[in-house]
Amino acid sequence: MAQLQFARAKLIPMNGDQLETDVAKHIQVQFNPATLRVTLANTMRAENRSGSGGPSGAAAQFVEKSESTLAVELVFDTTAPTQDIQANSDVRKLTQKIAETFMKPQEGRPNQPLAPKKCRFQWGAFKFTGMLSAYNETLDFFAPEGIPLRATLSLTFKEDRYQFEMDAAVTAAQREVPRFVPTAASTSVDRAAQVAGVDPKQWRLLASYNGLENPRFTVDGGLQLPSLGGL
Repeated sequence: MAQLQFARAKLIPMNGDQLETDVAKHIQVQFNPATLRVTLANTMRAENRSGSGGPSGAAAQFVEKSESTLAVELVFDTTAPTQDIQANSDVRKLTQKIAETFMKPQEGRPNQPLAPKKCRFQWGAFKFTGMLSAYNETLDFFAPEGIPLRATLSLTFKEDRYQFEMDAAVTAAQREVPRFVPTAASTSVDRAAQVAGVDPKQWRLLASYNGLENPRFTVDGGLQLPSLGGL
């Protein structure tokens, strides 16, 4: 079957409100997260409309402040070698990059308070810009020597504004549309493939794709074939 291109989430440093142009500074996650939790909140304020000496009027409510929050969990593991680190190395060599870049206060201009860099978390069409307000690291797998090999980071990003960003360049997901080939129950998978113009040697793939335990018989009605680019 044709291989889909999987987008990898990444953490992109920002200079003020501008993205870092140096791609080498972008931190790519090792495993895409299972879920993303976005919270949008408004702080409401009421203002009394009553005039001097008159009856109290209805209080007018308005939004004093908006806030956006992203909560995400990222897993890092060094039990197998990667391009960035050798096998069974201290996993904190990977997580330290995030802590140092986005949690540690950075030196700014004179007479300005220290603050960490802003971050854009981007995963395909999903984008969120904010400051890392909470960093929790759980080390849950150790080598006999006491070296931590697996870590789960619970990260919370916050921004004092409303945001709901989507990448306009990513419009829709790419999915396979299988072909349907009519067959009789007595037809074997390799014979059905041959009739459909597919290499009969791909019968294992076709049987697995259709959930057939016995490749000598297909279901009565039809057989689904992956897109032609995958066979």
